Amino acid sequence: MTLWREISQSLERRILARELTPGDKLPTELELSRQFMVNRHTVRRALSDLQDKGIVESTQGRGSYVRRPSAPMRLQRRPRFTEHVRERGRIPRTETIKLLVRPADSKVATQLGIRAGEPVIYLERRRFIDGEPTGLSQHHFSHDRFPAFIETYKARGTITQTLIDFGVPDYTRQKTWISARLPSPQEAS
Repeated sequence: MTLWREISQSLERRILARELTPGDKLPTELELSRQFMVNRHTVRRALSDLQDKGIVESTQGRGSYVRRPSAPMRLQRRPRFTEHVRERGRIPRTETIKLLVRPADSKVATQLGIRAGEPVIYLERRRFIDGEPTGLSQHHFSHDRFPAFIETYKARGTITQTLIDFGVPDYTRQKTWISARLPSPQEAS
C-alpha cells in the first residue's frame, strides 16, 4: 500500500471514530509530515484523496477541515422533512425556537391573504440531521384559521399532524424560498 493511502485511511478512520468531527481542523501538512515521517507532497496526496471522497475540505492558507456531511433533499410540493430524511437512512430532529402569536407584517399578510396587523402564529425551528444542525425555518399561519395551533403543535410536535387535527389532511407548498448567508452571532450559537 502506498504511503499517501495509509495516511488517508488513518485520517478517515479517526473521522469515522469521531475522534475528528465535522468542522474540526486537521493537523497541518507539516504536522502530518512529521507524524507519518513523509514529505509534504505525500501528505498533500492523502488530503487530496480525502477531499475527492468529500470527507475533508481544504483551502489554501486556512488548512483542511472535516467536512460536514451533505444531505441533499429534493424540493417537493409536499414538505415532509422527517419523512424524507428517514428515507435516506438518516436521523432527523426538529427543535422549536419560537412559537407565538404576533401581528402580520405586510409581506406575511400578502402571502396569507390577510390584512397587515392581523394575528398570525409564528413558528421558528432548527433542523438537525444525524445531530448536525442543517437549517432554520420560519413558518406563519393564520391565527383566525388555526386558533389553537400553538397548543395542538405542542401536543403533536409536527406541522403535518397539527394541520391534520385542524381538518387539513394534506397540503402543498405554494412557494418556497431558500437562501444562504453567513449566520448571525445568535444563529451561530
